[in-house]
Amino acid sequence: MLEVIVRSTHLDVLGHVNNAKYVEYLEWGRCDELEKLGFDLWGMIKQGIGFAVVNLDINFRREAFVGDILEVETIYREIRGGKLGILDQEIRQKSDGEVVCDARVKFLVFDLKQHKSIPIPEEMLRLLPGNDKE
Repeated sequence: MLEVIVRSTHLDVLGHVNNAKYVEYLEWGRCDELEKLGFDLWGMIKQGIGFAVVNLDINFRREAFVGDILEVETIYREIRGGKLGILDQEIRQKSDGEVVCDARVKFLVFDLKQHKSIPIPEEMLRLLPGNDKE
């Protein structure tokens, strides 16, 4: 679980966190969780491999304001056909546990040199929860 403190630069003209900022919080949460699972994200990029989000379905549930402490939870749900990963994420207020937004994310592994998706390598599949090879 990743903690995020809302800063004044995260707000829009309405005084609450801008919707685009939540997408960034979700990305931080995914990267944090991947690192906790044992992925060397910079090492992957140096090898020409990365994760690419292909679908993001997000629901905004309530506002967050400057000074709020948010928790980003990322749960890897499944890997389909050794290629498509699906995960769920929630951003909650740390103070009361209320959900601020939730999202379903679909991703592929991307070959950065060929600019196309590739099957998830076996060594990566072993690290990802929800993989259909278990």
